[in-house]
Amino acid sequence: MNRICTLLIAAVFATAPLSAVAQDRGGRDDRDPGRNRAEQPRPAPRQISFSEAQAIAKSRARGAEYVGFVEERDGQYVFRFDRGGQLFDIAVPMTGR
Repeated sequence: MNRICTLLIAAVFATAPLSAVAQDRGGRDDRDPGRNRAEQPRPAPRQISFSEAQAIAKSRARGAEYVGFVEERDGQYVFRFDRGGQLFDIAVPMTGR
């Protein structure tokens, strides 16, 4: 009986280091890729097209008549609208936000 217990204990101790090595082989970063996001560079924001910006501006104008495109200013598309004789501009960032 004593010999069996000794063999079982020896087998447990012999397999414990092998399982610890198997866990360390993959590494924590492999299992959780979002863990080091602060260290990874962010991709450049996507620029929207002129027609996408125009559609956004028209939706913000809420039914006002589209007059035309004014200019690109400080990374924004600027569109002009008319509502009852009153002109106003709507700027849409080139990133679409």
